[in-house]
Amino acid sequence: MSIPTIVFDGGDTLIKVDPAQTGPMMDWPVLEAVAGVPEMLGALDGRYRLVVGSNASDSNGTKIKAAMARLGIDQTFTAYFTQAELNGARKPDLAFFLALEQKLGVSRSELVMVGDSYTFDILGAAGAGWRSIWFNPRGEVVPALAPEHSAEIRFMKDLPAVLYHLNLPSIAESHAWLAGQGASANLLVHVDMVAALAYQMAVWLRQAGEEVDPVLAHRGGLLHDLAKITARPLKADHGVMAAKMLAERGQPELAQIALRHMLFNLLDKANSPRSWEEKLVYFADKLVESGQIVHFHERLAALRERYKIATPEEEMNALLAALGALESEICRPLSWTSAKLLQQLKAAYFGSR
Repeated sequence: MSIPTIVFDGGDTLIKVDPAQTGPMMDWPVLEAVAGVPEMLGALDGRYRLVVGSNASDSNGTKIKAAMARLGIDQTFTAYFTQAELNGARKPDLAFFLALEQKLGVSRSELVMVGDSYTFDILGAAGAGWRSIWFNPRGEVVPALAPEHSAEIRFMKDLPAVLYHLNLPSIAESHAWLAGQGASANLLVHVDMVAALAYQMAVWLRQAGEEVDPVLAHRGGLLHDLAKITARPLKADHGVMAAKMLAERGQPELAQIALRHMLFNLLDKANSPRSWEEKLVYFADKLVESGQIVHFHERLAALRERYKIATPEEEMNALLAALGALESEICRPLSWTSAKLLQQLKAAYFGSR
C-alpha cells in the first residue's frame, strides 16, 4: 500500500532523550541521534514526505527544527509540528491526528505514524485510523497482548524495508472480516486467545534472537478460523476456504497460516507449518479450549469428543508426538520446559486477574 507521508515522533525516536536535561532540546549541551536515524532518513529522502509530530511541551516547530539542524538531519523533513502549531493538541488525543491531516492536506490512509511510545504514538494513531510502526528497541510486549500497530522495528535501519509491508489488517478490520463470515461470540473469544498466545510466544522468541514477526503471528491467530462458520454447512475444509479468502484479500502470509493450522497438517509434510508464525498459530490453537489455556493433550481429547474424530490410535499418537516435537522446538530457544511455557503463557494472558 502507498504511504506518501510519514510522521515521526521526536524524542527517543529521532533524538535520544537525556533525562538529566530540561528545556528545549536545541539548548542541550549534547545531542545524539537515535542509532541508525541518519542512514534511515537518507534512504527515505525524496521517496516520502517526512514530517515531525512531537509532544514536546517546551519547544515549538522552529525549535525542534533547530535541534535537528544540530545533527544535520533537518533538511530531510518538510514540516515540524508540536502543540504550539496544533492548537494545543497532543498525542494520543484524536485532535492531534485530525489537526495533522488538515495541516498536511491528506487523508488518514496516506499517513503512517512512527514512534517509540505505544501509548502516545501507536494507540493515538490507531484511534485516528492511521497505520503505525512501533519503534520498540527493547522488544517489549503490548498491553492485553493485542498489538494495534501495523508493523514493528527494533532498529531504525529496518524502517525503509518495513514500509513495503504495511498491508496487514488491523484488529478492527480482522474482527469485521470475521463478522462478515458469521463468526459467533464463542469463535471470537477463541481466535482472540489464539492470537494473543501466538503473539506472546513470538515476542519471547524474538527476544531470544529468532527471526519472527509478532504482529504477523497475532493477525494470523485472529484470522486462522475466518471460514470456520462458512465451511460448516458445506462440510468443507475451513483452512483451505480461509486461505482462499485471505489470498483474495491480498494476504498471502495470512493465507498460509490459515491453510496450515488444520489439526492433522502437522503430519503432512506438504501442508505442515513452516515459518515461525505458522508454527506459533498452529501450536497456540492447540492450547485454547473453552476459554482456557490447557496442555495440547487436553485440547486434543476435547476435539476428539466434540467432533467425534474416529482417527486410529496410531495416527493420534503420531500427532501427539509431532506436537511434542513442535513444543520442544518452541521451548529450545527460550531454555524452558514445556511446563514452564504453559505456566508463562497463563501468567501473561490472565495476569493476576
